[in-house]
Amino acid sequence: MASEPGHTALPAPMRLPRLRFMTCGSVDDGKSTLIGRLLMESGSVFEDHLAEALRAGPGGGLDFSFLVDGLKAEREQGITIDVAYRYFNTAKRAFLIADAPGHEQYTRNQAAAASQTQLAVVLVSAVDGVQRQTRRHMAIAALFGVRDIVVAVNKMDLAGREAGPFNAVAAELKGLAAALGLRTVAVIPLSAREGDNVVTRSTAMPWYQGPTLLDVLEGFEPAATPAAERTVLPVALTGRMDGGGRVSFGEVAGGRLTIGQRLRSHQGHEAAITRLWSAGVEVSGAGTGEAVAVELAPELDLGRGAVLSDGTAMALAKQLRARFIWLSPEPIQPRRTYDIEIGTARGAVAFSRVEGRLDLDALGITALDDDLAANDIAVARLQLATALPALPFAENRRLGAFIIIDRTSRRTVAAGVVLSVERQNQDTPWQTMVVTPADRALSLGQSPRVVWLTGLSGAGKSTIADLVDRKLHALGRHSVVLDGDNLRHGLTADLGFSDADRSENVRRVAHVAALMADAGLIVVVSLISPFRADREKARETVGPGRFIEVFVDASLETCRARDPKGMYARALAGNLPRFTGIGAAYERPEAPDLHLDSEGRSAEDNADAVLERLGLAAKAR
Repeated sequence: MASEPGHTALPAPMRLPRLRFMTCGSVDDGKSTLIGRLLMESGSVFEDHLAEALRAGPGGGLDFSFLVDGLKAEREQGITIDVAYRYFNTAKRAFLIADAPGHEQYTRNQAAAASQTQLAVVLVSAVDGVQRQTRRHMAIAALFGVRDIVVAVNKMDLAGREAGPFNAVAAELKGLAAALGLRTVAVIPLSAREGDNVVTRSTAMPWYQGPTLLDVLEGFEPAATPAAERTVLPVALTGRMDGGGRVSFGEVAGGRLTIGQRLRSHQGHEAAITRLWSAGVEVSGAGTGEAVAVELAPELDLGRGAVLSDGTAMALAKQLRARFIWLSPEPIQPRRTYDIEIGTARGAVAFSRVEGRLDLDALGITALDDDLAANDIAVARLQLATALPALPFAENRRLGAFIIIDRTSRRTVAAGVVLSVERQNQDTPWQTMVVTPADRALSLGQSPRVVWLTGLSGAGKSTIADLVDRKLHALGRHSVVLDGDNLRHGLTADLGFSDADRSENVRRVAHVAALMADAGLIVVVSLISPFRADREKARETVGPGRFIEVFVDASLETCRARDPKGMYARALAGNLPRFTGIGAAYERPEAPDLHLDSEGRSAEDNADAVLERLGLAAKAR
């Protein structure tokens, strides 16, 4: 930009190469104290701020963290709550520091800091060692694109400035960084409070001959980012510039824009750049990361969320595989509609399936055995209600990062990155077949139905399903039973018992049942299916005219007494923590198509009631 005509000369400090870095680590590991020390020794603290910090310090001494923790609540509690951004410079370089909170309650702020940084300084106390929150912060940094870290083993003064504690912590953190795909630039023993190896080398640790922290920060060069294969400009808004026509504003997300370059919108319309502005100044070219305005000929009707790119029009995504951090104290509501913001586009999204969560100890994705908790990092499939422009985060950071917002509270409940675009808008057009479900039903001489038996384990669903199937077979009807326990050995063997997995279980069975009904069969489903919303979705999938919800009703006490498979005994012993009725809820149908009392009636009578509902009772007799 400096070479473009019209740009005024910047002040000397603003012409220095700039590094954006963050501090991360567990609470009380000394992040704010370290930054305060850097600010103090670089001469970046105002006199009145210094005087206030001296008054607040213990015994009139200087509390360096007070120079950073700006909120009253932070000073009173002695913790960082908000992300504190501080600027300082040396003769060699300018720095923008993000001091992210270490407390688990404020993990969302850690994610915000990581998304805008080039280097992470990971602090660990030499006394306390690596904490769980340290692992989480490093995982979040890796999640949002940080590739390089500096390990700062702090509080060496409290560890006697001995090499032993330092080496133990350094080895563990270097191994953790390697497992997360992070490059360790340097490992430094220091004391933020006393100043050892922060700006000047410590004479009290002669066994360490490496650089100081400031030496590393001044000399660090981020790894070169591979040039984007295509030019991408997400449009934030459309308006007009003084002396220009209609222009589209946005930040270049990849490649380079030049006058005369031809671009396509994601709708497929093509135009050429006739004028280009960067930061309000007319220029001949602009690169990745620059805020620009472009004038196109012919003019295109572009609004927020549109994407301009070179080459072919960008395909729109309908399904994403993503890694994210869950930020809400409430669990994910499967199939619930949330709002998603990705790039400049906004739309509706649902979690179609949560594949697993990150185990912070093993550093691998493990299957869910319960719901996600706040601050868990997980992998999931996201289903977009409307196709949106999206790319894998590894390919494009702007179009590969997203946030998810609760529609009711308007709170951000998740932030993450796209691992892959699983399905694009044009990938799977519907293929029409000549032989229709009606043709198949006619050939079998019966009306296809899906009889959906729901109820607690032990209520008698499988027994009734088996009897119904036998009676249908005796009548010469074509039927099949889909039993939940049997399906767990194949179709749903990869699912656990979290709410999300239970919903996915119902979704899969509903689609299989619908296909079997399309083939002309009478399908009897025996499945706990504990949630009303999932059962209603199953009705929609099968088709309201073919779906019969049957509530097999028995009290929890009766089901526990029956316990035909010993499941209640295992659950009460603590071996099945998510067992329905004990550790997980069951939502009774409010208006089932058929209500069967399995305590007051025999299984035989209940099976006959199902056949009667199918209009086959007289023939069965």
